[in-house]
Amino acid sequence: MADASNISPAPFDGATVWATLSPEEQARIGAVALELAVAGAIAEYLPGPAERAGAEAQRLARKALETAALNVDGIDRKWVDVVGGTSRVRIPSLVGRVCLTCGCSQEDPCDEGCGWHDAVTCTACVGSGEAAHG
Repeated sequence: MADASNISPAPFDGATVWATLSPEEQARIGAVALELAVAGAIAEYLPGPAERAGAEAQRLARKALETAALNVDGIDRKWVDVVGGTSRVRIPSLVGRVCLTCGCSQEDPCDEGCGWHDAVTCTACVGSGEAAHG
C-alpha cells in the first residue's frame, strides 16, 4: 500500500531546537510558556471566576506561544520534513512513538485497543490492512 501518512517517522526534538535559539528568543518563548502553564493550572484546578479567567488566559497564551515560537527564523522548517514534494510533520518527541497510519500513541491508543507491531505501526492498523510505513 502507498504511504499516505502526513506524519514523519522522525520526531520534533524541542530540546535540540531550543539549544539553537538566541537568548532573546529563548526568553520570549520561555516567558509565554510559563504564562501558558500557570493559566492551564488555574483553569483546571480552581473553580469559579478564576477558572473562567484562567481558561481565557490559556487560550490567549497558547496563541501567543505559537506566534512566538513559530515566528523564530527556522523553527517552522524544523518540524516539517519535505521529501519528494510531500510534507510530513514531526510530532513532538514528548508523545513518544506514534503510529504513522492512524496517529495513535502509547498514551492515546486506538479505541479498540492496540500495541506496537513495529516502531511506526500499531497492531490495530496492521490488523485492518491499512498500515502505511514511512
